[in-house]
Order: sequence, then structure tokens, then C-alpha cells
Amino acid sequence: MRHMGCEPDRASYNIMVDAYGRAGHHEDAQAVFNEMKRLGITPTMKSHMLLLCAYSKARNVTKCEEIVNQMSESGLEPDTFVLNSMMHLYGRLGQFEKMEEVLTAMEKGPYEADISTYNILINIYGLAGFFERMEGIFQSLTTKNLKPDVVTWTSRLGAYSRKKLYRKCLEIFEEMIDAGCHPDGGTAKVLLSACSSEDQIEQVTTVIRTMHKGMEIALPA
Repeated sequence: MRHMGCEPDRASYNIMVDAYGRAGHHEDAQAVFNEMKRLGITPTMKSHMLLLCAYSKARNVTKCEEIVNQMSESGLEPDTFVLNSMMHLYGRLGQFEKMEEVLTAMEKGPYEADISTYNILINIYGLAGFFERMEGIFQSLTTKNLKPDVVTWTSRLGAYSRKKLYRKCLEIFEEMIDAGCHPDGGTAKVLLSACSSEDQIEQVTTVIRTMHKGMEIALPA
């Protein structure tokens, strides 16, 4: 950009950090971030978050922790998005104790845990097969004045779908509808993946098509 006669600003550098991060080039993202600081352009919360996302995608937990610490040292207190990102990373790596430590900090600290926070927990516990923990988190939502959204329900469904627990999935699906939460294409795919026979597929397909005639999903003919 400088060769073209224009000086990149903070927004331009953030775009480059984001682009490299999305492409999986976290080292290049870091280089751009360092260049920004070298030129005297102070990285903002967004700059740090983009770099955090780059290293999170690479599952580099040590570097992510370093970035969060750098934010605090710069006077930028990590917000809900940053803490959710760290919690998700710990969960993906099976570091459940650290994941739960972040949750405790969020519930006690200035940044409130939102529905996305608990969706992460439900998804991670579901993937790990920790059904009791997952259900415990789900049941606690009402006491936190949080309403499960389509991601919450679909993540919960996914845990049982992976075990081919068809009847349990139908039960949860009915709970979802009764709660006034409408399924989307992702929910339909998860429910269909729980099926282990043509009859079950036909039953689920009929229910979904009846509810959402315009749903964009490739259902069996």
C-alpha cells in the first residue's frame, strides 16, 4: 500500500490482520500487528481481537493467553467476546478446568456471560459426551434470565444426534417447538443425522417440511 503512494491507517492494518488470520496465516497476522506498533499506530481492542482469532484458529493457546495479557497491560480489559473466545479455545483443546475458570471469572466480573457463552459450554460438553454437565448448563439458563436460542437447542440436539439417540432428539425437538424457538436448516440437518432408518428419515422430513416449507436444506425426496 505504501508503494502505491498512500500510508496505511489502523483500519487498513486491522483488515490485513483479519485477512491473514482467516486464511490461517497467523504468523503473517502477527507481523502486520507488529508493524502497526512499530509505526506508532496503537492497536485497539479490535486489533487485539483479530490477532486473538488468528491464533485461536491455529489452536495456539499459549499465544492467545499472551495476547489477552497484553490487552490488560495496555489498559484494554477483555470483553465478553474475548473471554468467550478463550473459553471456546480451552474447550476445543479439552482444557475443561481452564474453560470453567473463565466462566467463573465472567460470572463474577464486570463482563456478563451471555447466551453465546452458555452455547459454547453446551456445545463443548455435548461434543465431549458430558450429557449431565450439558443438561445442567441448559437447565440453569432460566435462573440466569437467558432464553435458549436456535443455537442452544441445536447444540443440545447435536450431542444426542451423534449417539443416534433418535427418540431423545425428537423429544428435545418438541421441547424446542413448545418453547417457541423455530428450527433452522442447521437444526434440520442435526435431527436428520440422528436417523438410522428410512422410516425415521421420512418421519423427520415430513415434520420439518410441514413446519418450514421454505427451509433451505436438501431433504430426502
